[in-house]
Amino acid sequence: MFPYLFKIGFFELRIYSLMYIIGLLLTIYFTRKRAEKFGIKPAETENFIIFTFIIALLGARMYYVAFRWDYYGGNPLEMIAIWHGGLAIHGGIIGGFIAALSYCWYKKINPLILGDAMFPFLLLSQGLGRFGNFANGEAHGVPTMTPPDIIFRLKNVFPEFWSSVLSQVGLQDTPRSVSILSEIIKRKGGELIVNFEGKAYYLHEYFPWGISFPSKYRGPAYMDFGTLPVHPTFFYEMILNFIGFALLLYFWKKDKIIGTGMITGGYLILYGVIRGFVTTFRADDLMLGAFRAPHLLSVIMVVVGIGFILNSRRLKGSKTAG
Repeated sequence: MFPYLFKIGFFELRIYSLMYIIGLLLTIYFTRKRAEKFGIKPAETENFIIFTFIIALLGARMYYVAFRWDYYGGNPLEMIAIWHGGLAIHGGIIGGFIAALSYCWYKKINPLILGDAMFPFLLLSQGLGRFGNFANGEAHGVPTMTPPDIIFRLKNVFPEFWSSVLSQVGLQDTPRSVSILSEIIKRKGGELIVNFEGKAYYLHEYFPWGISFPSKYRGPAYMDFGTLPVHPTFFYEMILNFIGFALLLYFWKKDKIIGTGMITGGYLILYGVIRGFVTTFRADDLMLGAFRAPHLLSVIMVVVGIGFILNSRRLKGSKTAG
């Protein structure tokens, strides 16, 4: 919507970057204080978070490039152009976990202490980052006129549905052309009938809280759907991340929880469920065969998170017995 706060010459302070910088600083500050109580030096905590953050960014980019190899394979220089967009959160989580375990192994630090001390603020940072997505007009949902029957499917049929809609209405897949779809529906009495997979769908505003993006900054949402209102999936996830942060923070304050892996497991379960839900509304999800990659990765996160929770109960029990 408004990607930067100000611009001076070639320099621009982008809201997306600012949100993650704020999140990183908050994570360092609170994790350092909590971990120090358990014998981990502040400098080691800072190095741990910064190292993990850098590798997570690299993992997020590599994951995105791998799933979009059809494009990047023919444009190798674009692989390093992260300012053009293209970071996948699941790749960041995978890269971050590898980096965190490697750092803790090298420094001989219990990774569960740092994980439990850090993860609530990672979820907070992800929530802040979604506001940056809103500013960029990215990580957006499908148009709010998309029928729920199309949205709530494990197999993503939206691309085929959308192509069918444009074909039947006689519109080209360009921002200016797609933008007039709302006017066409109004002229049809507020409802437009289209056919897809042998079924008639009545297009109208199923969800009234969509957000429309202007052409000024030509963000991804505008380039995909013109000025049609789309699901504000960045806000869906932001709100759910903040709720998840509040839940994890409650346990974070309990000394006997830190180091058991309960908060680490809680993060994996919470974010797996959150992302799995939000991805049903997303228009730009990466695909793994016929299915949405975030759905599959979210299931894995939840399963691994349950494993952490079960192990944490065993560790907590041994602490009590000791």
